[in-house]
Amino acid sequence: MSADRPDNYPRNCWFVAATSSEVVTAPLGRRLLGEDVVLWRSAGGRLIAFENRCAHRAFPLSHSVIDGEHLICGYHGCTYDSDGACTHIPSQERVPSGMRVRTFPILEDPPFVWIWMGSPGAAALSSPPHVPWIREPGWTSFYSAWDVAANYLMVHEHYLDFSYATILHGADIPEAIRSMPAFSEVEVSETTVSYTRVLPPARPTDWEADAGGLDRTVEYRRQEMGTFASPALHLHQWDLETPAAEVLTTTRLHALTPESETSTHVFMAGSRNYAPGSAVVTEVLRSFLDGVAGRDVAVLEAVSAHSGYQRWQTGAEFQADVAALHARRIVRVMLSNEAGPARIRGRRAGKD
Repeated sequence: MSADRPDNYPRNCWFVAATSSEVVTAPLGRRLLGEDVVLWRSAGGRLIAFENRCAHRAFPLSHSVIDGEHLICGYHGCTYDSDGACTHIPSQERVPSGMRVRTFPILEDPPFVWIWMGSPGAAALSSPPHVPWIREPGWTSFYSAWDVAANYLMVHEHYLDFSYATILHGADIPEAIRSMPAFSEVEVSETTVSYTRVLPPARPTDWEADAGGLDRTVEYRRQEMGTFASPALHLHQWDLETPAAEVLTTTRLHALTPESETSTHVFMAGSRNYAPGSAVVTEVLRSFLDGVAGRDVAVLEAVSAHSGYQRWQTGAEFQADVAALHARRIVRVMLSNEAGPARIRGRRAGKD
């Protein structure tokens, strides 16, 4: 972070702006990466993202009307086409030259709507992380969303730790596992970090037994995995192996989108490869993960309100923090790459 940029989120990155089901018949206003955006769907089904300000008097375009392939401002009736150009003003015949609103590249890959808020030309050179299992045969998924009053990297680093699980989520971890083992493996690439943790055999917890139809007297092997897939996405996987060598996999996908430096939108997809289509099992997992999310949010918001991300990241480090530290480094490199040309121009202008 720098004096002229207090935030710590890269803009040259695809972030989730909303779910497909949120953008249907009316414009949706949302604050993303510190900017106000309006998402709307034209009559032809095209999804569009504008800056949420009319080019006339900055009225929020989220209070507009969709008319076919156009968005009509709810203040003076300025009409915008899908490219952001104003095409009609009711009170006068001519539209001021160049009158338009800023647009953002957007991609829809249900259940998510992805937005690019960095350099527009760079959007075509990148694509959102691929999460195929959400819609693959043999997998059943459900979705949820919430906000956290904490910096998005605090949320990432919290999820990449999980050594706190026996403390914070003790009732959901087998009683025989008193502490989380050290990582079995950590893999780091230029842009991703993944870890694997092998747990000792133990009897199932209530949520495992109820969701997987497991024998509560049998000890099962487990493997826990986490991945920082991008600044926008965290993946968590919990594998449980039965005596018949069947692996029951439960995943959580967290799409993390900064709202501001101190608040984060979380879009979650919970998926499993067992009990396909069972509404009962879905509700078991939904209730379980709602409880997990509630405790996570409470801890993160308490730390954020008390100390903020700056003090969070200056604390002593544990072995379990290694994946989080690698993710932090990846983000710093991305921020440095984005800031590079600006810093060079600043030095030439004598501003550094």
